[in-house]
Amino acid sequence: MISRKKSDNSIELAREIFEQGLAGEPEHKDFIARHNRAIQFNIEGEEPFIVDVQDGKVNVREGVLDDPDLAVVANTDVFRQVFRGKCSPCEAWMDDQWWVGGAFSDYVGTSWLMRLIRFGVSSRMKQVWQ
Repeated sequence: MISRKKSDNSIELAREIFEQGLAGEPEHKDFIARHNRAIQFNIEGEEPFIVDVQDGKVNVREGVLDDPDLAVVANTDVFRQVFRGKCSPCEAWMDDQWWVGGAFSDYVGTSWLMRLIRFGVSSRMKQVWQ
């Protein structure tokens, strides 16, 4: 059975959304298989972590990348709102509470990241509430 326990920190929440939610759904395999990217997350007051999307697999690990494809900076509250589906990354970005940078931070890269999060959140919610 899928756990409904709330994650205690941002990296655990990212694992829940990306590894269990996104990667756990067969319909998302094609989407994540088309892109190999590394995303650096710097969440205020927490250890930085990386989300690696490589060869159709998603891995969340602690660490810092020198040159990430995408980098996200946010405070803990905004990160949790986005990763719990209460706010979209686009809304947080427009409110200047979610910053995206990096080598792939153009429109295509940013929209890819937003889809990645949206797919992960919706998959995880579906898994938990079935």
